[in-house]
Amino acid sequence: MSGLSHWQPDGSAPELYERYLVPAITAKWAVDLVERTGLRPEEKVLDVACETRIVARLASLRTGSGRVTGLDLNQGMLSVARNASGGDGAIEFIDGSALDLPFAAVTFDVVLCQLGLQFFPDQGMALREMRRVLLPGGRLAVSV
Repeated sequence: MSGLSHWQPDGSAPELYERYLVPAITAKWAVDLVERTGLRPEEKVLDVACETRIVARLASLRTGSGRVTGLDLNQGMLSVARNASGGDGAIEFIDGSALDLPFAAVTFDVVLCQLGLQFFPDQGMALREMRRVLLPGGRLAVSV
């Protein structure tokens, strides 16, 4: 044996995503998305394809006592999001598809989606669903 060791990542893909990719890359984009959206206190916000919760967390800080909901189809991402949030209840995490949002029409003031749209099998349907759940005058912000 040569005495050399090989580096191996420790953790699941969602855990590694949260540990390495979020701080290095996606957190910066999340700040930009949330700032450009102009979130206000008391607004009801949906984060579609919330991954491990960076956009939802930033939105929650901006909306104060507003309601923030994170939705994702990936159970691993949702598990990391719930654990990272500490169970404080500030953000509700829902298992669901962007192609069939499990919410009534005209429910949210703001719908956000960071880095999810390009992965949806029917992007038009996902955008129609996001529009469907927006209140009149609501705002949709997507970054890809």
